[in-house]
Amino acid sequence: MKKILSLIMAILMIATIVACGKNVDTTTVPASTTESTGNITESSSSTTENKTTSSDSTTSSTGTTSTVVTPSFDFDPENIVLSFGALSDIHLNGSEVSEKKFKNALAQLQKQAQKDDKDGIDAISIAGDIADTGKKVEISYLKKYFEESGLDCELLLTLGNHETYGERLKLQNFIDILGDDYFKADIDKTDISHGSRHCVVNGYHFIYLEPFSYSGLVIYDEKTIDWLDKTLKDLTDENPNAYIFIFTHPMIYQTCYGSELGPTWYTKDLTETLQKYPQVMTFSGHLHFPINDERSIMQTKFTSLGCGSVRYLAIERGFTNANGTVPFDAHDVSSGLLVQVDKNGNVRITRMNFSENSTFKTPWELPAPNKEGTNLTVYTTERGNDENNKAPVLSGDVTVELSASVNLTSATLKFAAGTDDDFVHHYIVKLINQANGSTVQKLVMLTDFYRYSDLDKMSKTLSYSLGTVANNTNYRVEITAVDSWDKESNTLTYEFKTGDAPDVPSELPAPYTELDFSGGTLKDSNDKLNITIKGAKVGKTTLTFGGKTKEVDALNISAKGQYAVLKFKEYSASTITEFYNSEKGFSVEGLYINRKPSGSQGIICGTQEGGFGLAAASGAPYLYTYVGNTNTNVQTTYVASNTELTHIVGTIYYSAAENKTYSTLYVNGKNMGSLSASGKMKISASTNAANAFCLGADIDKGGTGADFQSTDFSITAVKIYSEALNYKQVETAYNNALSLFN
Repeated sequence: MKKILSLIMAILMIATIVACGKNVDTTTVPASTTESTGNITESSSSTTENKTTSSDSTTSSTGTTSTVVTPSFDFDPENIVLSFGALSDIHLNGSEVSEKKFKNALAQLQKQAQKDDKDGIDAISIAGDIADTGKKVEISYLKKYFEESGLDCELLLTLGNHETYGERLKLQNFIDILGDDYFKADIDKTDISHGSRHCVVNGYHFIYLEPFSYSGLVIYDEKTIDWLDKTLKDLTDENPNAYIFIFTHPMIYQTCYGSELGPTWYTKDLTETLQKYPQVMTFSGHLHFPINDERSIMQTKFTSLGCGSVRYLAIERGFTNANGTVPFDAHDVSSGLLVQVDKNGNVRITRMNFSENSTFKTPWELPAPNKEGTNLTVYTTERGNDENNKAPVLSGDVTVELSASVNLTSATLKFAAGTDDDFVHHYIVKLINQANGSTVQKLVMLTDFYRYSDLDKMSKTLSYSLGTVANNTNYRVEITAVDSWDKESNTLTYEFKTGDAPDVPSELPAPYTELDFSGGTLKDSNDKLNITIKGAKVGKTTLTFGGKTKEVDALNISAKGQYAVLKFKEYSASTITEFYNSEKGFSVEGLYINRKPSGSQGIICGTQEGGFGLAAASGAPYLYTYVGNTNTNVQTTYVASNTELTHIVGTIYYSAAENKTYSTLYVNGKNMGSLSASGKMKISASTNAANAFCLGADIDKGGTGADFQSTDFSITAVKIYSEALNYKQVETAYNNALSLFN
């Protein structure tokens, strides 16, 4: 029935345009004209049985008769007039995984919609990042997979930042490849070159906007903003009681969850226009943030929603158990929204957990809008205040288990999960040396709330590695639970004491490989590595370490794209696991300076879906390892000097008895922390990357240093040991490095 109504409505729209000589966007029959009554003839009649109580007949600015809907707060599931899927970040690249996730999302949206709406999905609307690498062939994948899904509905879309990669796709490329049939819902194509679209489905208006640039800031040009303002004014003047759905890839600043992550993720350009129209409902992606967090819908002077991500999940920065914004299990989560409108203009939004073939929590329901904005009082920030949100509670047992391997003592914390009126978002764990009150280790551990439709499936007992601990020392652990509104629980404490220090050697073993920077070339003194240099120069360089300056031989990088690739000779991609996962372990040492720290940059780095990496995040060194399916990231708040060399050592070893891999980071001779994870180090599937690493960058799938590149960088005194050094040996290595400058 809805599809017949849409056809009738399209004919009426065309007739109105011809009769009135107006632009399409000012003559569109509003949503209420078609859908408040169930058919066109009834909507224009004030005497139709049982329809006049919910609507009043008025004359629009175009001379057509339209119906103004009286808002109702109760969603009517028996009279749904529009159902559409709101998706984002599909990242199609031809892989089986991307195909399966997209088709799965489409199938589940149709199934869920048909529970209350026998006609099923009327449209699939995508808020950008359809393509993964910005290639035209990825548009063909979209068409192929959508048509194979069997859905008979509109496919509407706007572009994201990934479309600007590779071949720099434009909306016109989608028109050329998909064909005009995919754009028959468009009623205004005058701004296609700017990526602006105005579409109508079942009488409801959909607007699509593209930024002019994602470079540094997300910017929309004035033409786009002016077009948006005019279009919204025309539509809301004609019918103030119907939502207008706006899709744009980046978040609108200071609205829903994640919209303050950083200027490359949000825009401030649209706010002044949008806040004039309480009928606006925006849908954005870009962030991939979890939609079962209640902050994913927010009402300010308009309504904003995050669409989640079909391909993989992301999270805000600052968590120990995530690689930047990507949790270790990010690719296990696929999500999106089902949006439905009833005959009275009310909206129900069902949060889809495609990974579990289910839905997250209770649907969000919103009353029909009006020009006074009284519809904007349901999902505000007030939900997180003291009156409406209870703090988490921590109770139950806490234990710390100590274990010694390879001359190191490590501690593992175990405690009962906290309880909350919604869920615990993360835990803050501090390990404190009681003798001096210093915080030895601070962990900010994200919970697994984002995985489950049923929050009862969240982990009941938490186990976190506290890293290596000093011997014969009194420690205190402090644990605090934090909910998604940043409300903190009571703090649990636990005290323990470590045993006496073991007798460990301080003498260094012979290195497996030691790089020779002399003579203007880079060689391996032990002939264990093949070395390729791109752009970087080797030669005498004036460097400072420990307050003393000297001219030494070093590898020097002066611009992005320069690096050295080092590949093991004795170990292939299939046998490198014998070296990386030896129970003796291995260690990597270097002296480096990064004069222009920015974001993540490789120091001695070989991470490509596996491997290890000594790197820095905005100048702060860290040790990164892939263990099993876990990204283990030993971080530090210490920021390395950009004027002096820094001595860095990473040690990694696998304990077969525990089936754990331990990673420890040392900076300038000091233990900066250690983490453990179950299983062995993961080895990259790429034969070009598995047994290789880079200086001044990170290895990519092709075996080059295309990732995490430095721009002004020097490194010397690089060694690899075929065992995990203990803390005394690292102190010796540090003192040896200092002696080079005596």
